[in-house]
Amino acid sequence: MDVLLAAVEILTAVTVLAVAHFPLETTRSLLNFGAAPIVRYAHRQKLRTINLEIARARETLGRLMNEGRLVLARLRDPMKDAEASRSYAQAWTAQVEEFLQNEFGRLYVDRFRSRCEGTDVESAGVPPERLPDWKNLRDCVSNLELLSAEL
Repeated sequence: MDVLLAAVEILTAVTVLAVAHFPLETTRSLLNFGAAPIVRYAHRQKLRTINLEIARARETLGRLMNEGRLVLARLRDPMKDAEASRSYAQAWTAQVEEFLQNEFGRLYVDRFRSRCEGTDVESAGVPPERLPDWKNLRDCVSNLELLSAEL
């Protein structure tokens, strides 16, 4: 027991001397010793949160791209009502713009709305009165696919 008390007294004396002669270094060492696990845990939690947000955004973008392709097919189909198809396309576009604005900012909405250079081969079979709407929507779907690939 006396040996244990002597060891504690020696450690205490060494600690007091270290703090007295090297206060900044000792304080920094003690803080690093205690703070390192906390910092690592906080960093892991932040990464986990970011990864969950990215996964959720990818899932939503995938769903929106699928919906956009369905609306493109609807615009291509001459048996579907043209006005209803146009309103579906406008509603889909507004939904995507709202999502992009809320999640990524105005720059992504502008990129989503930009026009692409598509081929006329893709537009074969689209009724002529629906062609402008179909091309606009095709550009939006293509841009959304590009944005999704960046994540």
